[in-house]
Amino acid sequence: MNAKILLAEASPSTQRAVELALPASEFDLRIAPDGLAAIRILPEFSPDAVLVGLSLPGMDGYEVAAFLRSQPVYRAAALFLLRGPFETLDLTKLSTLEHDGLVQKPFDGASLLDLVRAAIDRKKELPSLPEDPFFELAEPPVSPAEGEIKANVPSALSTADPAADRTEGALPDWTDDVERKIRDVIRQEILRNQSEMEDRARDIVSAEFKKVLVAELKAVDGKR
Repeated sequence: MNAKILLAEASPSTQRAVELALPASEFDLRIAPDGLAAIRILPEFSPDAVLVGLSLPGMDGYEVAAFLRSQPVYRAAALFLLRGPFETLDLTKLSTLEHDGLVQKPFDGASLLDLVRAAIDRKKELPSLPEDPFFELAEPPVSPAEGEIKANVPSALSTADPAADRTEGALPDWTDDVERKIRDVIRQEILRNQSEMEDRARDIVSAEFKKVLVAELKAVDGKR
C-alpha cells in the first residue's frame, strides 16, 4: 500500500515540485491550499507524513502543525515544515513543535524523497498511540448536494443548539464558531508550551548566575 502524504502549501510551484519529488507509484499525495483545508482532510486521509508550508492563508503552518501534534491519533505521522527563501522563522513557536525536519524552499527533490522515506520508516517502528478522548475528529461525511464537510467536535467545543432537531450522534456543521474554537484550543496549547519554555529558560539563567556569583565570591576571598 502506498504511503499517504498530505501537503499543505499555497504555492502552485511548490505543489508541483513535491508532486515530482514523490512518485505516484510509491505515494498517495493529497494537496491542501490552506491550513483549514488541511485540517479538514486529516480525518478522512490519516496521512503517514504531512508537509506544511509555514506561510499559509487562514491558519498558518505553525497552527496547523500545533493542531496535528495536539492529537495523539496523528502523532505517528511524520511532520516536515516548508520554509520560503525569505521567510523569517518564529523561533518561539518553532521551539514548541515536535517535527521531523525544516525544509528550505526551493529544495532538491531527491533529498526530500529520502527525508520522507526515512521519516515514515522511522515512525512505523514506534508503537501506535491511543485515540485522544478529548478531541477526536471523525471521518467527515460529504453532502451529495452541497459537498459540505463536517467534523466531529467534542462537547467542550460543540456549538450545537440543544433545541435543534438533531438525531443522537449527528455531527455538527463546520461553522465559523467551531473554527474559532479550534483556533482557541491551538492558541492555548502554544501559549502553554511557550510559558513552560520561559520557565525553563529562567531556571537555567538563574542557575548560571548563581555559579558566576559563587565563582566571583571565591575569587574575592582568595585575594584577601
